[in-house]
Amino acid sequence: MSVAWTLAAIVGGLWLLAALLQLGDVATVFLDSRTARDRDVPGRISRERTNELFWVVPVAALVALAVGIGLDQAGRLTGTVTTGGHGGRSDSLAIATLFLLGLAVLVVGIATLTLAAVAATDPISYVSLRREMREWEGERITPVQLDAFNARLARIDRRTRSRMRPKRALLSTPNILRLCAVVLGIVVVVVVAIAQAIHPTAESGALVYVAILAPVLSALFAALAIRFGIASDTAWRRVYARQRSDILKLLDGFERSTRKRVPGLGDRVARALKILGRQQGQ
Repeated sequence: MSVAWTLAAIVGGLWLLAALLQLGDVATVFLDSRTARDRDVPGRISRERTNELFWVVPVAALVALAVGIGLDQAGRLTGTVTTGGHGGRSDSLAIATLFLLGLAVLVVGIATLTLAAVAATDPISYVSLRREMREWEGERITPVQLDAFNARLARIDRRTRSRMRPKRALLSTPNILRLCAVVLGIVVVVVVAIAQAIHPTAESGALVYVAILAPVLSALFAALAIRFGIASDTAWRRVYARQRSDILKLLDGFERSTRKRVPGLGDRVARALKILGRQQGQ
């Protein structure tokens, strides 16, 4: 196989991987758009943003792969310098391959555990704060507790600020990455066409027509993901707004209950009532 067709096969494999990730992206963002509801179930994930959790594992795997390749290349360069370019290269390659595989497994394992921990519970959310505040509803809390509730609300606001504010559809980071997949599909067509021009074969003509499907499918997946993403963000902004409104109402009730009483007011009211009672008895 020529170098051109080898490069085309590599680019095609990368596009296939990107297409699979796009398919998972479309499925999870569609799920997010359909499950945007105000749930208050203890022990359940509060964010319920499946799309965000979906990207934890592939992103961690890609990071591990990039780090592993970089360390592998550094190890090869160091081995070549120390041995003068002779001997020990096969052993170094085997060790580097095992190290790369182990590092990838380690990072993916850590990402999976992180994903499971986040999926178990999410205390930094409006719904969890509202649940805790409702347990104190109708009771008199201390100013320290009120300050703690306000601090937690500010922390949640900072975390969800990007979700609460509408933004331009094509300028968000997820949508830019979705459009990059379309560019990769176009690259597949270009590389296959170049390989066909340099080394034409009997079967390569059909591959060119098959490669044309790459940007079409990528564009379709990207359009669906962007459409569902806009619907999901709109629905979740409404949910967050309702949850925050409930929290503000509870805080207002807490603030009224924690206001300092005027010193001696109770005694003055009691004396006034006593005098009023005497006057009515006379």
